[in-house]
Amino acid sequence: MLDLKQYEVWFVTGSQDLYGPKTLEKVAEHSREIAAALGTSTHVPVQVIFKPVLTTPDAIRELCLEANSAKDCVGLITWMHTFSPAKMWIAGLSLLRSPSCICIRSITARFPGLKLT
Repeated sequence: MLDLKQYEVWFVTGSQDLYGPKTLEKVAEHSREIAAALGTSTHVPVQVIFKPVLTTPDAIRELCLEANSAKDCVGLITWMHTFSPAKMWIAGLSLLRSPSCICIRSITARFPGLKLT
């Protein structure tokens, strides 16, 4: 039987520098919490790996190229801190060889009491 825990999905958050360092630190903290909750969920059969908050098209592009070359990465879960940075992702996501990308607008706002176990 195939052990799916050998594979990874990367949890990546998009935001913008205009929010400032304190806000981006809080966004990263929330992203780590969401990634950890997904990683411990019995509904997610692969490892969930937190990746840093990305704020530029170049950083997004680099991460997507890295995902392409990582042998255990089977996809990305992207969470937009706000809707506005979503446009920055188009060029990077178009580089992905794997079509596996799940985009989440706002888990915490839509489902404040969400338990993923």
